[in-house]
Amino acid sequence: MSRRTQRVGNLIRETIGQVLLSKMSDPRVDPARTSVTRVEIPEDLLTAKVFVSVIGGEGQQRRTLRALRHAAGHIQELIMREISLRHTPVLTFEIDERFKKTLQTLEIIQQAMDEIHEKERRAAEQDAAPAGEGGADADGPDGTSRRRQAGQGVEAGKGRPAARHGGEAPPGHRER
Repeated sequence: MSRRTQRVGNLIRETIGQVLLSKMSDPRVDPARTSVTRVEIPEDLLTAKVFVSVIGGEGQQRRTLRALRHAAGHIQELIMREISLRHTPVLTFEIDERFKKTLQTLEIIQQAMDEIHEKERRAAEQDAAPAGEGGADADGPDGTSRRRQAGQGVEAGKGRPAARHGGEAPPGHRER
């Protein structure tokens, strides 16, 4: 595509977009859900393939495409009034499959991101939950674990670590 055909294609795309917004009164075409994504024009500038994207289901897309094809002559006339070209291109309208595929790809990526976030949330919940709630390692009333209170490394009833060296405190350790 040459620079000239690109410029003419962009100008036609913008003009058709304005026509859809302000000058088209067909109820089958919702300007809020319909947009012109690109226009392909051959070097001779006699035809233009207009690609549109329609937000909605297959039925909405078919209705909009039928309405645009039906109004192609009227849209072509409006373009002729806005753009001065030797020959106004004959318009054909198509649904832009690239746009649809892009949306499907983005949807797949979003689903994968949601799965990753869900796994991270579950992992965070598991890390935050106390180990063995209500089990042998659960905290007693004084904040020490029940296992430690049962005589495994705790002075009986005091909640302090027991001395390890034959009942003596380790060297350098002072009692409070």
